[in-house]
Amino acid sequence: MITLRFAETAEEDIAFSVSPLLEAVHSWHVLTDPGHHALHVPWVRRCRRLPAALRGRIREHGFVVADYIPAFFESRADGHHTDFADQLTAVRALPPALLAAELAQTLIDTTRHTGHDLVNDPATREAVLAQYRHSDPGRAARLESILTDPLPALDDALTVVEDYWNAAFAEEWERIEPSLYESIARAGTRIAHQGLFPMLRTLAPQIRLDPGRRTLRLDRPHEHDITVTRERPVTFTASHYVWPHVRVTCDTPWPLRITYPAPPLSPALRPTGQEDTLTALRALAAAPRLQIITHLTTQSRSTQELATLLGLSTSVTSRHLHQLTQAGITTTQREGYYVLYTLNPTRLDQIATALTTLTPQPGD
Repeated sequence: MITLRFAETAEEDIAFSVSPLLEAVHSWHVLTDPGHHALHVPWVRRCRRLPAALRGRIREHGFVVADYIPAFFESRADGHHTDFADQLTAVRALPPALLAAELAQTLIDTTRHTGHDLVNDPATREAVLAQYRHSDPGRAARLESILTDPLPALDDALTVVEDYWNAAFAEEWERIEPSLYESIARAGTRIAHQGLFPMLRTLAPQIRLDPGRRTLRLDRPHEHDITVTRERPVTFTASHYVWPHVRVTCDTPWPLRITYPAPPLSPALRPTGQEDTLTALRALAAAPRLQIITHLTTQSRSTQELATLLGLSTSVTSRHLHQLTQAGITTTQREGYYVLYTLNPTRLDQIATALTTLTPQPGD
């Protein structure tokens, strides 16, 4: 479990960014296993038109981004004036030991070891290599080559992503970059008016929030408990192609980062015609449902918990929740035996926008 702890002045300890290199890499990750990325099927189909030789190299070197995304791809990701070429140059300038550790991590079971373990501990390195020599000789040879000299593997990976950028992704970046910046502006507006945690709720269900304790948690196979401070801030990097994941970088020496799906490019937003607005207003037009929304502003809750808070039966509470969910005002996620309900702030924003932009219809 990764736990981030925020001070009362958390708004001063966070930043936002976008990254052309990181976005290209996440789209490459999509191509390694398109079946897990339904939102990005249009991009997968467009990439079928790439030259056959490039598609072959993308598959051959796909291990670099198939599961673990090396943190070196985040180099200079915080500079809003840094372009793709600047980021590639920054990656090539990193110390070889850091590159070896990150590349090695793409090939090993990270629940047992890290790439840094293999770089810094000869006994661990030999034990892991011996295991792979027995079970997967090809992986063992590639891993040993990276640990001996990571620069050829790095050059291969960066050449692939550079050719991929030039052949296809540069144009795609031009399309999505404005929306990513728009999502950052929306997040900033929400934080300015409501504070940090209402913005963080838009990242559910991938994260768990406890506003009372001012913590954010993510299920990961290793333990980290980090206090976000002015000296160690966290950067939220908006991404289209990271969906459906939320990726976290928290190991030194890399800056603390959460790469999250940008809401405007998350699964399709609902239409906001007048009939849709009426449906939402009907869902809101009952005291129990407004009370439910009030209780969900701080955290996700189950039907049973809400029933207790409202003083209603679970069946009546369930009917109210069904109406709110049908209108898109709440979303659901299963956690163990329980279904948790979460407020959908993006939907509330849509309703507010629809009300402030009402125009007469023909015949009115």
